[in-house]
Amino acid sequence: MSTVQIMVKACLGGLALGLAGCGVLPSSGSATAAVWTPALAQGACRDMAGEQARLQAVQAALARQGLALRVLDCPQLTQAAGAGRQASAQVIAVTVMVVDGERAAEVVRGPLADGEAVDMGSAVPVPATTPKQAQAVSANPAALEPSADALSPDVVHNRAWLRAAMAAQGFKPVAGCWWAFLPR
Repeated sequence: MSTVQIMVKACLGGLALGLAGCGVLPSSGSATAAVWTPALAQGACRDMAGEQARLQAVQAALARQGLALRVLDCPQLTQAAGAGRQASAQVIAVTVMVVDGERAAEVVRGPLADGEAVDMGSAVPVPATTPKQAQAVSANPAALEPSADALSPDVVHNRAWLRAAMAAQGFKPVAGCWWAFLPR
């Protein structure tokens, strides 16, 4: 084996370890299952474990684009349903991470540093650690979002792209929460 081949193998091995440490794994074979199994087996996400195959399909599509989908939590969201009523539903909270900024630049906009989240204009709520935090997200998830007028064209583009990527696998976006998706 030549010195160049050894260096390439070492770099690829280091890259794989680095991505695994970040919770971002390339979507190949059983490595993909490792991304979804822990997130969907915990707490509130247990009821969403049946969505694993569709989430893996989203992950595979994003991996080809230099991106990775991360499932963060599965909170209950309560939103107005009209006529003073409210509807509650369990959603999948996601974010998108940049794995390869050059490839990602073909589909999303804004700063695209490898290992960083794609700019969606606001942070994703962190998984609730207390019932009070979960209740705050459920009561008014849209309060976490800036007004539509305050969003940059890049953010508008990125959110539309994510909605389309998730919809291609049957997930429905939740109005006012770019990070929340309902299984159909």
